[in-house]
Amino acid sequence: MNNQQRKYQLESRKSRETRESIESIESRKTREAPVPHGVLPDSSAHRILFFGDSMVEGLLRRMNCYAFANGYQMTNVVWYSSTTEIWAQTDTLRYFLDKAEPTFVMISIGANEQFIKDAAGRETYIRQILRELGDTPFVWIGVPAWKEDTGINDLTKRVVGESRYFDSRGLTLQRGRDRMHPTFNAASHWMDLVAEWMSGPSTAHPIRMDQPTDGKKHTYKTYALQPLNNWR
Repeated sequence: MNNQQRKYQLESRKSRETRESIESIESRKTREAPVPHGVLPDSSAHRILFFGDSMVEGLLRRMNCYAFANGYQMTNVVWYSSTTEIWAQTDTLRYFLDKAEPTFVMISIGANEQFIKDAAGRETYIRQILRELGDTPFVWIGVPAWKEDTGINDLTKRVVGESRYFDSRGLTLQRGRDRMHPTFNAASHWMDLVAEWMSGPSTAHPIRMDQPTDGKKHTYKTYALQPLNNWR
């Protein structure tokens, strides 16, 4: 090995170590320590943006009731057949962030990536979504997997951090005709579990999530986006 080859090898190694160090720092930033017991949940009058794939459709009905009960404003965005790649590679998320000006964000994406071959390749897209959120506190609701996935749930949990990720695997939920999406009643129960966790001490930023008691349905602005045609 001549001097030029040795110099190139050292520079390549230094570049790789720098990149790995940056990724490690970003990963640590998403793994905030849970809030100590005894700390009250944030009771601000939040503007919540709830976006993701079709799983959001079932959750938002119950979440709207929580929003009304706790004095929150909601903006829901259901993008059918969407993935982390689509949300990261288009300007749709930026559009709704500017429009809703949320003080808290809820995400549920991953149902359409349960069985992809290269789950690890989605890390770039997940990180891009998080960069778009900036410092806005958020939670990511994992997919209630109907079969064992190929890695997207573990990947998302690792990148997002346990204190911001609700792991829905293992939940026993009645499914609809497609045997994948929970029924609306089951999704309501699912949302109750998420809400309890969101207000608890194991989350990075707990918010008040008192259970609805009026027994009424409440609606907020909801955008239903159709699947993109010819997405690569």
